[in-house]
Amino acid sequence: MQPTQTLDSSLNKFQEYNAFPENVVHSFASKTAETTALLKELVETTDDISESLTAYANAPWTNPKLISLLRQGSSIAQTLHTSETQSRHIISALRNRNNINYGESIPLIPAQIPDWCISRLQNWCELAGLQAFLDDTKPKDTPTIILGGNVIVVDIDFVIERTNPLKPRVSVSRVKTSYAIPSAQSTSTALDGFLLNIIQAFCVEVQQPEDVRDPQKAAKLGENVLLQLQYLVMLDQLTQRQHDGGLKWFTALDEVGPTVEGFAVKEASAIASSLSQPHVPLDIFLRRSHGLPIPYLLAPSLSFLVYISPLAYLSMISDIPESLQPQQNSPIPLDIPLPFLRSTLAESPPGTTLATLRLIRVFVPSLGGSSTFASRPTFPLVSAGSEINYDLPKLSDDLMLTGDSETGQYEWILDFTNNGRVPGIVMSQSRMREIELVLNPLGGGIGGMDVMASLHAFRGSSWVDLLLNPEPGKSSEFYVATYTSPSQAHPPLKLRLTAPEEPGFRLQQVPVHTLKEVWGILEIVREQSWLNEMLNGCDWRPEELVTPDTPNDHESPDVDLNSILTGSYQPRHLPINVYLPHHNVSTDTVFDPLSVSTVHRPKIVMTSPERPPITGLVEITVSFDESKQRGIDIEVRGAVGMDIKMDELEEISRRGGTFGIPARIWKRSQSASQ
Repeated sequence: MQPTQTLDSSLNKFQEYNAFPENVVHSFASKTAETTALLKELVETTDDISESLTAYANAPWTNPKLISLLRQGSSIAQTLHTSETQSRHIISALRNRNNINYGESIPLIPAQIPDWCISRLQNWCELAGLQAFLDDTKPKDTPTIILGGNVIVVDIDFVIERTNPLKPRVSVSRVKTSYAIPSAQSTSTALDGFLLNIIQAFCVEVQQPEDVRDPQKAAKLGENVLLQLQYLVMLDQLTQRQHDGGLKWFTALDEVGPTVEGFAVKEASAIASSLSQPHVPLDIFLRRSHGLPIPYLLAPSLSFLVYISPLAYLSMISDIPESLQPQQNSPIPLDIPLPFLRSTLAESPPGTTLATLRLIRVFVPSLGGSSTFASRPTFPLVSAGSEINYDLPKLSDDLMLTGDSETGQYEWILDFTNNGRVPGIVMSQSRMREIELVLNPLGGGIGGMDVMASLHAFRGSSWVDLLLNPEPGKSSEFYVATYTSPSQAHPPLKLRLTAPEEPGFRLQQVPVHTLKEVWGILEIVREQSWLNEMLNGCDWRPEELVTPDTPNDHESPDVDLNSILTGSYQPRHLPINVYLPHHNVSTDTVFDPLSVSTVHRPKIVMTSPERPPITGLVEITVSFDESKQRGIDIEVRGAVGMDIKMDELEEISRRGGTFGIPARIWKRSQSASQ
């Protein structure tokens, strides 16, 4: 029997610790549906409370003793409720602490670890909803676990090596998945390899020497195994749906995988031809293509490498072992071998932008729009890409309209959080609006970005604050950084960035229905990631937190006038102003419908003074442009009398030296004037 609701207890659900997200909720956040439902319930609860209070106010209270007793009872009830709420807050806060990991309880006796590893896997399978059996017919040193669901069957073979009886070692020798349906098509070998790798990673970590192994890392690897098994169980349950079940939920991405991989090969070949190189640099490929598809990278699904920062790219290049140098017969002609790239990206290293196409359960699935009038995706490299499309498997239309809660509602999303492990990608409001227009080019968006923008405008923060400011919720009008030359080739650059008056959000997940929507969204995310990583290449700080430089007292006040006139005077620093022009899609589509069909690329504009005796400013514009050889376009205005080689400047920007370009031009102006 449910306890009677009171005015206080009816609000318990909304007073839980972190019941509502701290950040602004938008349509592309991970918990939008749950938060929207909770807000709707809160509105209904406040209406009920208002009606109850109105009824109390209209009651004819005439007995003073009764009124006194009611006040006393109300005071006691309020005290108890306050105490209960505080206790619940403390317990909830302790339970929901982020990044709390006590680690795996690894046996201290090495001889027990192999059996313990196998038992842990059996436990995860049961938690995920799979039946797990240990095959009794197998020898003791080659055990096999058989996992069974409604349709999927997984055989996991282990090998226990007992060269040292006191320290036996267990490893995964084979994983084989199959479908328990007669004449069903064979499963993907990539899925077998993915499951083998994640289970083997756990076994390797727990069998490290005691002074090396990390129980917390082992626990995270174990959680990852459980998470992937739960995803397979969800797909397994979908195969049993009466109206829209079947193996299509397992085989859908195996069908679209060859299509996107084949198109990536065509784009890479086109870039290699334009560069006259046998292997395409990975960073150039990502700037000019629609991402690198990598099946079964982070989940039993299809992932895309969208962007990689110059630092991450150069680090990968230097870490490639000699045995894994690029081969001529590689499926995609990249300068980083795919096996090495896959193993590196499995850790989600900093400076990489990854998106995973996966299925999730939702309250109400989004309705797909028409991509006929969408301005994205574009195909400057391979025009045949405009003819390629693929509709992802979806629910029966009848079930989507009726919202049958028993059968459940599901939709495909592009996940940018690695299943909640990272907070998402910082996006400007105009590019979030562009994503809305990809999904619904004729409508006014699907999630009310305009409303969210007004909320951010009220708070006075911008997307640059979200990206650069270490203090959450803090905003600054200007950010400053110092750019120095390791070889002292030029004076330090004092960079001053003007934060644009444009709100920002964290892009976490986007519902998609077709392959063209996926490509269109990846184009927008690629451009924003380029801008983000360019800015992250410097150590920016809010201007108000930086102490101004004091002049050197030991310097002579008399400066050689001749050195200034000839341009040989070396200043203590060069002032550089940095701007980030933006295009307000949200406003322009109201007055200019053609702006919907126009693609606007991100830009970085820098201004610096001309070198004396020339007066004026040099303006440098660095733009993202996938039609250029390196995916970057540079335009210089000013720099009178200089012979500027744009190819060199583009290569400098490609390798992360965008904010050092003004110094290069300043340095060359000296030689040009002599």
